[in-house]
Amino acid sequence: MNAPMPLDTRLPDQPETVEREAPTPPGPPRFRVRVPATSANLGPGFDCMGLALALCNEMELEPGPVFSVEVEGEGAALLPRDRTNAVVQAIDRLLDETPGANVPRSFRLRLFNGIPVAAGLGSSASAIVGGLLLGNALIAHYAPELRWSRQQLLDLAVAMEGHPDNVTPALLGGAWLSVPDERQSRSFALPLPHELVFVAAVPNFPLRTEDARRVLPASVPREDAVWNTAQAARLTLALSTGQLDLLKGGFGDRLHEPYRRRLIPGCDAVRQAAIRAGAITTTLSGAGPTLLAWCTDEGSASQVADEMTLAWREFNIECYAYVLQPRRAETRVERVPKDPAIDPDAAGAAGKGVSR
Repeated sequence: MNAPMPLDTRLPDQPETVEREAPTPPGPPRFRVRVPATSANLGPGFDCMGLALALCNEMELEPGPVFSVEVEGEGAALLPRDRTNAVVQAIDRLLDETPGANVPRSFRLRLFNGIPVAAGLGSSASAIVGGLLLGNALIAHYAPELRWSRQQLLDLAVAMEGHPDNVTPALLGGAWLSVPDERQSRSFALPLPHELVFVAAVPNFPLRTEDARRVLPASVPREDAVWNTAQAARLTLALSTGQLDLLKGGFGDRLHEPYRRRLIPGCDAVRQAAIRAGAITTTLSGAGPTLLAWCTDEGSASQVADEMTLAWREFNIECYAYVLQPRRAETRVERVPKDPAIDPDAAGAAGKGVSR
């Protein structure tokens, strides 16, 4: 049984640091960060719970005389290569809000994306967090007295994203419950039992968060609100005690999933296939269309991935299923030597893909 982790309401107000791989020569620095995918809501934790997954976007930045953005991997044909790119916008936002920092705005940014876009896996949160961390690394190098603390970066990330459930685990790793109070959002670490393994089944069609929010009702029946409160408590109890069997049978959500599942062809059939194959439960990842299956070992997770993929094929929808561990470590920037050998496939190497 896992003992509950301490509840951290605020992060230590210390300046963010940059890890170094090796001694670096004089000249412009080169920074790299790997930001994880995230799954928000976790069923009944609508807009307040989320966890990090071991599938990453890798970003590398080096100041130079010419501004450029290079994109490989997921979304390469869709994402902008100018200052409207979400990573660049996060960098610019941080620098705009750091008066007095004489930091170059001209740089080469290379993006190796392993996180599918518009799939409910936190690609936008990854861009925000990665951009803020890279911008802060620039500040730490050129104006170290002005660098931001980790808590300040989190507060800005929440303000930019509009809700904390993706950006918090993207920055801090692990699973988190975020609770708004009168002034700010407070974040509490949720335990993750060591045996948890996830299947992220991504159907081959996008679902914009805006569209998925538009179908939500302005109010819900009181009985649904009460039911959801019990389910959120059930989830917290299961994670805190390690009794994952508490999530079997009847676990779910009534605030957002029933409405969003209508936008996802085959969703109910795929969920049932996952349960038959051995998953503990399933949740809609963020706004969807990705379905997240909760499993207790990689063997059963691989079987679940196969069955979810086959179930979606019955609806003529191709699916890519990732078998993923939780990403437990915090996300940090590293300063890297010049001209390192970067494997474009490394961005998604942590997740084992299953495609049929």
